[in-house]
Amino acid sequence: MIMDKEHLYVLAPALTLLFLSGSLLLCWVFQRQQRFLLWQCCAYALTALPFAFQSTASTEMLYRYAAISCTLYLLGGWFLAKCWAEHWRVPTQTRVSLAIALVTLISAIYYSNNLLARVHISSAGIGLIMLLPVLSALRHRHSPDWLDKVLLTSALIYSVITITRPMIITVLGHSEFEKFANSVYWFASAMSTLFFAIFFTVLMAAIAIRATIRQLRNERDQDSLTQILNRRAFYELARCRLEDKRLLPMAILAGDIDHFKRINDTWGHSRGDEVLKLISATLQRNVRGFDLVARFGGEEFVMLLTRIDLAEAEQVAQRIRLELRSDHSVLPKNATLTMSFGVAPIENAKQLESALKEADDLLYAAKHAGRDQVHVSGNNYQNIDFEHTMPNPGVSASHI
Repeated sequence: MIMDKEHLYVLAPALTLLFLSGSLLLCWVFQRQQRFLLWQCCAYALTALPFAFQSTASTEMLYRYAAISCTLYLLGGWFLAKCWAEHWRVPTQTRVSLAIALVTLISAIYYSNNLLARVHISSAGIGLIMLLPVLSALRHRHSPDWLDKVLLTSALIYSVITITRPMIITVLGHSEFEKFANSVYWFASAMSTLFFAIFFTVLMAAIAIRATIRQLRNERDQDSLTQILNRRAFYELARCRLEDKRLLPMAILAGDIDHFKRINDTWGHSRGDEVLKLISATLQRNVRGFDLVARFGGEEFVMLLTRIDLAEAEQVAQRIRLELRSDHSVLPKNATLTMSFGVAPIENAKQLESALKEADDLLYAAKHAGRDQVHVSGNNYQNIDFEHTMPNPGVSASHI
């Protein structure tokens, strides 16, 4: 029998879940790249349906449609697990989840005449499905981000509560499930589900907003082709590094691709873009956590190396130069990719501009001296006319 109108307050949790589901769907419409919002929306919608049904259905209807209700709850749990897994970038473990769901459904149908047993089985199955990505995240992720830590901790707590909730209520002496919608168990389930639903909505919305802000900041600070810092971001971060005296001494490496125009003219601009990406990856591979790598424009790159002396900085530049010479993944094997470098020291926070200018002057001195060289501050190098280093148009492009 349908409940009296004065008891329809029990629909409040289901209606709240539907409202939260709609809000998440609206957020996803404007933030399509945050797909975990869509999975959370589906989780709440699928959970709200059996919640609303069980809040208003008679005992006879609860028994009759138990399998459908259990299926919807399991799907809701799986979509919430998928939401977490996608955010944490861990496997969804769909096959394991399907196996748990099948065992749960078969067991729930077997105990279809025992409402208490069915509630225990359903809660355990849903909780185990949600627990799978949590355990994977605990094994594989060590994020220092406080929002991720809060999400991981709360997801673990909610999964364990879901598994053990019927047992806790039973131990407390509330095992009369016949008046299901008015039982202590139902009230505790509804309130805990509602609390965590609101909490997870706020938390995931904050995570989505943070991700959007980071994306906008990256688009502002990164070179769109190579995904390393642009000139503006380099200056901003370099000044922050220079304020930390623990990172001194430092060195500036200014690098420029030799005969880059010839690469574009010979093999096309798409091949030139691949060269820029290769060099960016090589530079990043040769730096440490507090070092900076930036593309200043065209074929010119700048590196800020921290806690390093001039001799060690020269070794870094030489290592990069030799790696590029031996790499034939982008240009044909009969062509050698080379790069020239200028290296200048930084000993205090006021030397950034002067060190950049000195490194740039040394770089072009290396170009004048024949290219594929590293010129270091404090050394004397022979100055050769730049024109004498240009490749002969009639010669094969064996050295670029």
